[in-house]
Amino acid sequence: MLPPRLTEAAIRNVTSEKSFRRGKEYYEAGAVSDLTRRGNILQAEVEGSHYEPYRVTIRLDAGGVVEATCTCPYREGGYCKHIVAVLLTYVHKPHAVVERPSVEDLLAGLSREELRELLGQLLSDHPHLMDWVEVRLAAKIKSAPPNAKGKPYRRRTTLDASSFRRQARHIMMHPPEAYWATGGMVDELRSLVHQARPFIEAGDGRNALVILEAVTEVYIEQWTDLDDSDGELGGFFDELGLLFAEAILSADLSRDERKEWMKKLRGWQEAIEDYGIDNGFRVAIAAARQGWDDPRLQRILQGHVPQKRGWEPVPDYAKDLTLIRLHILERQGRTAEYLHLAQAEGQAVQYATMLVKVGRWQEAVEYGLRYLATPDEALELARTLREHDRPLEALRVAKHGLTLGGDLCELARWLREFAFGLGQIEVARKAARAAFVDSLALEDYQAAQVIAGADWPAVKAEFLKRLDASPWAPDKVDIYLYEGMIESAMRVVDEASYVGLDAVERVVDAAWQSHPEWVIRQCRKQAEPIMDEGKSQYYHHAVRWLEKARRAYLALGQAAQWNEYLEGLIRKHARKYALRPRLEALRI
Repeated sequence: MLPPRLTEAAIRNVTSEKSFRRGKEYYEAGAVSDLTRRGNILQAEVEGSHYEPYRVTIRLDAGGVVEATCTCPYREGGYCKHIVAVLLTYVHKPHAVVERPSVEDLLAGLSREELRELLGQLLSDHPHLMDWVEVRLAAKIKSAPPNAKGKPYRRRTTLDASSFRRQARHIMMHPPEAYWATGGMVDELRSLVHQARPFIEAGDGRNALVILEAVTEVYIEQWTDLDDSDGELGGFFDELGLLFAEAILSADLSRDERKEWMKKLRGWQEAIEDYGIDNGFRVAIAAARQGWDDPRLQRILQGHVPQKRGWEPVPDYAKDLTLIRLHILERQGRTAEYLHLAQAEGQAVQYATMLVKVGRWQEAVEYGLRYLATPDEALELARTLREHDRPLEALRVAKHGLTLGGDLCELARWLREFAFGLGQIEVARKAARAAFVDSLALEDYQAAQVIAGADWPAVKAEFLKRLDASPWAPDKVDIYLYEGMIESAMRVVDEASYVGLDAVERVVDAAWQSHPEWVIRQCRKQAEPIMDEGKSQYYHHAVRWLEKARRAYLALGQAAQWNEYLEGLIRKHARKYALRPRLEALRI
């Protein structure tokens, strides 16, 4: 399987401009090594800032890149520079790719005993994987609601809550000094409470509740002593509420135990409502009240889907509670009940994507075309169809998504690259146009150019006309500069109510030879107020603008005029000792 149209433009569209530029530098420097391909999986090592190289893994399909990961700490927008470097190597140096058998092919001929021996050796050599295997195996054990046969998996021993209380107290007692940095403390607490997640996933809700209760008790006691100007401390209660709800519904709690949890959760909720936290634990309270034996819920799970959905009146947390239940049902393999609940609660995306997962992709497509309401919902279903090797159906759903109201940009970008990779050029062009119209962004302009091919002149004329007519387009200056339309970029700077200084500087750097008079005016306009205000910490910015002005004076052959202007500045600011030496250094 070789993606037929994986190009530099396609790679550029899945990363930031900075990451693409650095990734290209890494590629050209030969930083990529050991590039192998096993079926649809690419793996490679990339030299970086650490002694050990970073490991990159990329999954491909006929439409291009499905997903990519890297062991580097990059967490910003798009793929990191190491992934970019690997993709560029794959595109431009296919001879460097070593073909290896896929994992399926490697394991196909092994017996059960050989597989057991191989896994045992793997865990012996890499003991840190044992916990991962244990959690995954525990999650495979089907748990059941209290009124059904069987009991959910759970750990034989109960976790020690005191350890989690001590960790929470330590975090709360050592908050960041700056009030605006309390988000760092919340991040630490978030990491602590998310230690409950593997227990929840394994169906061991009781031990998950031990962790959540220990941390929450400490947090409730101390959070009001800290500044919550940005609302992060209060917002953390909503996250706790969702985790509590899922833990309660994942545990085999009796009705009396659920009542005890309701009492405790209500007490916490009353305590935080005085501080304007309206939701918080409400979803968890509802989970404890209803459990799995709520009469209406039981009728739905058994297939009696009502014409009128939801509890009346529908509370704010109803959707969250439904999504939690669906997550648990999927984890437990209770597909029929999942579909009944998703349909009853109007969760069209969840219903359709589950149909795909169980092989009923035709039903999923027809249902999606009828009930999906937003481009984002269409994108989620299209991605699921793609993951389950139904590319043409994914294409159909994504095309439909372009007709729905709302923000089209993410869907249009995805469809543009996917359709282009499949060779569906007309679909890719339509999606490229939709992405640019929605964003007026340079990256979408450039991607459309690649896809338009020989038709680009006509498309370009339409795009520029639309750009000219838009009163607000963040990339307007950059698109004009990309096309060499310097005068148009200058006009934006002169006429727009606000243009960022970075954009002004880019126009100045592009125009100093062709329009030096304009550049001089702009540079003086930026530099002189800084000097006049006497803010020494910003003098270096003023000097930078003056250096650009000097370059424009020289382009005009007006060295004398520059020196005359500069001497006037030196006289005017003679007593500003932090500025004067910098000005004197600008003499010709």
